[in-house]
Amino acid sequence: MPLHDFAGRTVADIVAAFGSGKATARGILEGVLARVERAGPFNPIATLDADGARATADALDARRRNGAQLGALAAVPVSAKDLIATKGLRTAFASLTMKDNVPASDANAIAQWRDADAVLFAKTTTPEFGHKVLTDSRLHGVTRNPWNPAHTPGGSSGGAAVSIALGLGPIAMSTDGAGSGRIPAACCGVYGLKATLGRVPHELPPDQFGQLTYLGVMARHPADLGAGLAAMSRGHRDDPWSLAVGRAPFVWPPQSAADPIAGKRVTVIRRMTGGYLDPDVEARLEAALAFLDKRGARITELDGREIDWKLDVARIILRANQIERFSEILKNRRDELDPSFAKTLDEGDAIDVVALRRAVTDRTLAFRSVQKLFADADLLLTPTVATPAPLASQDQFAPLVVDGKPLGDLRAAWYTYTIPFNMTGHPAISIPFGQSKAGLPIGIHFVAPWYDEAALIALAGAFDAETHASTLFPPGFAP
Repeated sequence: MPLHDFAGRTVADIVAAFGSGKATARGILEGVLARVERAGPFNPIATLDADGARATADALDARRRNGAQLGALAAVPVSAKDLIATKGLRTAFASLTMKDNVPASDANAIAQWRDADAVLFAKTTTPEFGHKVLTDSRLHGVTRNPWNPAHTPGGSSGGAAVSIALGLGPIAMSTDGAGSGRIPAACCGVYGLKATLGRVPHELPPDQFGQLTYLGVMARHPADLGAGLAAMSRGHRDDPWSLAVGRAPFVWPPQSAADPIAGKRVTVIRRMTGGYLDPDVEARLEAALAFLDKRGARITELDGREIDWKLDVARIILRANQIERFSEILKNRRDELDPSFAKTLDEGDAIDVVALRRAVTDRTLAFRSVQKLFADADLLLTPTVATPAPLASQDQFAPLVVDGKPLGDLRAAWYTYTIPFNMTGHPAISIPFGQSKAGLPIGIHFVAPWYDEAALIALAGAFDAETHASTLFPPGFAP
């Protein structure tokens, strides 16, 4: 079987090559599987389904030969985070307690990608139950940054980000509960999109009305975010947030293409809480502002310390949901859990009803605060995280240390920028924009009004035309 290395090529390129007969689905898949073998030292794959993917690809090749109608993602190799249910394919949640779990049905978003004729070849690594912004677990080990394996890829969708960076398919399905799709995208130099609340059905979590977690897309090319999102945006009856928007699924490419920058009102927020901002990150933020100014954006700056972002509200709601879901595991199987996850659940167990009641109300206040910002802005711009990726040995509960100085815990010192928009539902994107002096990727973070994902994707396309970030590969992985 001929092997086709389509790493670095877009979804549209792959679909066109397959549809025209210039490449086979099996050959495209074999190119990805060859890369998977080379990616081993970075550990992005939780479960590889080479045989199942080959069977899917062979069936697609037969359908094409027979003239069957093909889906929008025909022959596109895709992966999904190990937190997302996949029928017949182990979904272990990176936990020893779920290591033999094989779902009987797909998450709806996965089913939509399969209906679009994507070829699911793997589940990607995550920390246990996605509980932290680093990617390691007792079940799957440590996942490492493709630009420097001494560093973390971020988390909790670390394996997805590493896979995209190394060319293991053009798109990957992630999850994002407090930034855990956008953070690893920034750490690994790829594009990461969190859509509007309800844009993508996420029907499996038990708390449908109060959840903070989204299914998202990572990609090397901005347009591929649009292709992936369009193919997973039909609503589902068991996700109330998706019902209204699901009647008009996201469409890509858009029918009209206005300039994504000229005339746009951009509000810049350097610091949300007055904390540390790495000089290399701030330098790239300044470069982004210069680019926006050159392209005709109308830029204003806001001191984020003037706003109460209610950052602890997200922690309280997340922890309350986690302890509700996992209290029996904590009680009966604590010794099998990652210590950091057990500690996370202990935090949830300590939340009292008064704090939770206040958090539910404060979430609405946070939404209203962000809505006020959009009265005078079309886009918000922040760093994605305050520093490039920490070391892979970083502890979730230890301080972030820079130049020997402890800056506070990760939530307070590193990823304040992403948390609010999981509470408020606004779409957000991390865009790769250069590297630190040490060669680690740096991301910038844009937020848009509800349902304006197309503007974020088009904006990312404008940045990519300037930086050519989509063409950059870690050493040894260029196609």
